[in-house]
Amino acid sequence: MKRNTSMAFDNPLNPMYSQDDWDIMQAAYDKAAATLVVKSSSDEEAKVIAETVMTAFNRGNRDINSLAALAVVIAVNSHPTVSGTKDGTEQRVA
Repeated sequence: MKRNTSMAFDNPLNPMYSQDDWDIMQAAYDKAAATLVVKSSSDEEAKVIAETVMTAFNRGNRDINSLAALAVVIAVNSHPTVSGTKDGTEQRVA
């Protein structure tokens, strides 16, 4: 898997994570960002996704789909302006 260096929490010099760890977090970030139609890693939503993915990963979650789903739920519920659709209609996840 190729790592995208624009990820909001990307720190390839951090020896705490292996390349496999970064690849998992990147894949989860990419999946969540695509779901939420995040346009750039500087968006507030991108930071929420990155923080959520990293926090859950640090707590032991290594499943890409689970990490991405959690990030989507947190982003949508924490920030009502986050949209999961291209037309801008708000979707809230319970």
